Amino acid sequence: MTDLTEHESFLRAIFDGPDDDTPRLVYADFLEEHGDPDLAAFIRLGCERARLREGTADGPGWPDRNADLVQLLDRHAPEWPWCGKPTDRGFPIPGRIALRATDLAEPDALRATVVQESPEWYGATALGIAPGEFLLTEHIEPLFALPFTQQVHEWDLSGHVEELAAGPETAEAGTFALIDMNVEPVISIAAVKALASQRGARRIQVLNLTHNNLDNDAARALAESQYFIRLERLDLLEGNRLRGRTWQQLLAKFGEDVVG
Repeated sequence: MTDLTEHESFLRAIFDGPDDDTPRLVYADFLEEHGDPDLAAFIRLGCERARLREGTADGPGWPDRNADLVQLLDRHAPEWPWCGKPTDRGFPIPGRIALRATDLAEPDALRATVVQESPEWYGATALGIAPGEFLLTEHIEPLFALPFTQQVHEWDLSGHVEELAAGPETAEAGTFALIDMNVEPVISIAAVKALASQRGARRIQVLNLTHNNLDNDAARALAESQYFIRLERLDLLEGNRLRGRTWQQLLAKFGEDVVG
């Protein structure tokens, strides 16, 4: 791969202007010049197909261009990240970023992987942490610094909850007398404190921290932070150990319509 920051600059421009083909076509030229003509062709075809479909370009029908795109995908499956993903104007459609906490230990390697395998993350506005992973204090600063998280404003850091059958099956098929809840937290109390101290928290509008077994210290850090200036929703009560006065601090800071 050529200079990583060049790719990231192109991707930022592309997803900041989702209806503008110019950054996409410039990136296609860049890819062709650096030895990736098929990917460049795929991006150009995707843009042309969109314009034909919208009636803003003349030429063969857009189904013909769609067939050309499928042919390119088949030729490069499975090494292209585009394979198996819905695309628009030559790029996968943004969804939610699904991170593994352990990847944050090597942020440069993660950046390279995202550029190659998940470029659509540069257009995503929500993120979550994969089950079985756990955010620690040292993960928080790299998480905020990653180029593809700069536009993210919805942070789902809720623990993962799974229902497990814990008793004999009843007469009603498929039901059990007892159900256990298996909860896997994804963030530590210390990491919540680190999150609350990051200037990047200014970007957060929605924050879900439920089911992490957090205590009043974590909640107090959120209430005392100077950075949650855009927060519209804070989910914290369920699955945590919060008591009295600290909860009132949160309500006073953010309002009852925000905190839940």
